[in-house]
Amino acid sequence: MSPKTSLLDASGRYDGHNYFAPGKRWGYFPAFSLGWRLSEENFMKSLTFINNLKIRGSWGKSGNLAGSAYQYLSGYTLIGNNYAFGTGSMIQGAYSPQEANTNITWEVATKSDIGFEATLWNSLLIIEADYFSETRNGMLLSPAVTVPLEYGLFLAQENAGEMRNHGIELTVGSKYVFKNGLRIGFEGNLSFAKNKMIQVFETSATYDNPNRRRTGRAYDTPFGYHSLGLFSNKDDKNGDGIINSADGHNVIQFGELHPGDIKYEDISGPAGVPDGVINGNDEVPIGYSAIPELTCGFTPSAVWKGFDLTLFFQGSAMSTIDIATFQTITFESNKSNSDYEYFNNHWTSATENAKYPRANSSPSGNNTQPSDFWESNTSFLRLKAATFGYTLPSSVTHFLKIKNVRMYFSSQNMFTLSKIKFEDPETDDYGVHEGYSLHEAISYPTMKSFTFGANITF
Repeated sequence: MSPKTSLLDASGRYDGHNYFAPGKRWGYFPAFSLGWRLSEENFMKSLTFINNLKIRGSWGKSGNLAGSAYQYLSGYTLIGNNYAFGTGSMIQGAYSPQEANTNITWEVATKSDIGFEATLWNSLLIIEADYFSETRNGMLLSPAVTVPLEYGLFLAQENAGEMRNHGIELTVGSKYVFKNGLRIGFEGNLSFAKNKMIQVFETSATYDNPNRRRTGRAYDTPFGYHSLGLFSNKDDKNGDGIINSADGHNVIQFGELHPGDIKYEDISGPAGVPDGVINGNDEVPIGYSAIPELTCGFTPSAVWKGFDLTLFFQGSAMSTIDIATFQTITFESNKSNSDYEYFNNHWTSATENAKYPRANSSPSGNNTQPSDFWESNTSFLRLKAATFGYTLPSSVTHFLKIKNVRMYFSSQNMFTLSKIKFEDPETDDYGVHEGYSLHEAISYPTMKSFTFGANITF
């Protein structure tokens, strides 16, 4: 390695932010990177098919502003019409929603990366590959402790979490010109990242049960019950519309069971063996995080005799969302959708192979439990953009005394391949996997657009 073929970069950031309390606001975050252009070395000159070859590595730290600002202060929230004084008129009240944490500070990510980039055979193959790893310390997490109502406020978040993440990023491209003038090109990228929580708040009830343990699993892994499908009329052997031990179902679930309700697997009790009761001991991981572990995109293109075509595809995999609440479960909340997705495919005596449980006049305690029944795979491949154009020959534009004319047709979101047909598979259900009862993100359907146009240069 010579000075002419090597690259070295080093930096150090000393950052402060008023998110945090005095004495906790500042952090030092160093970083450096090193590269080596092997293709410029003399011993590589004989390998003429290599146009460019470089290896590189980097290491560094960065700070993250997690959570909400000013958690080191005691704050108050106003609430209306809470107290009656004097004549009995209601007076606005105030309360402190969360205790202060005067030690709250930066989340710190330590990152490293090693990779290479190469251009071979005059751009017939262009490749860039990286392996990265990251350890995030001081993640803001809420304690897994339930305090008495008399305590009066929620516990503060703490910088107590640790997460490790690793993965690969790959970019591949190619360019080629045929003898007949046809030029084709391709650019594609793929990213795969997998994380696991090394340290996280959890109680002994979850940690001591391997099926329920949060430590060692991916961040935001959803937990719930494993469903065995829907009860059918055949399960109601007595014919009274109620399924119980008299019909041979000796597992206690949630309330009175009927044909069309969800059936759950009795996995284990406190002793680690099935105990005939569905409860917290039967929880298992039921899907992925809503954030995909794998994302990809690729862009093929072609140009020939004035015609040009460019397509852009994008996709993702290894992610799930909870499609309960407003998408499918009727009367779940004031956000309920109650649309065709449920009503056209819910269980009745005449449609026992339906996708969704029976209809109820109010939310069913059994059918609204978190389970893999409601987890839907959000993998998709979408033609995000497409453009087809034609540029008039110079002989024609010269005759018309115009410099250039290009006519084109373009589209956005022309089609999407996905198991989810009733909403955008990129819709996030942030909050559902963290224990909230409602989706925090309600998105509009993906809009398709088609455009015809012309670019004219005089």
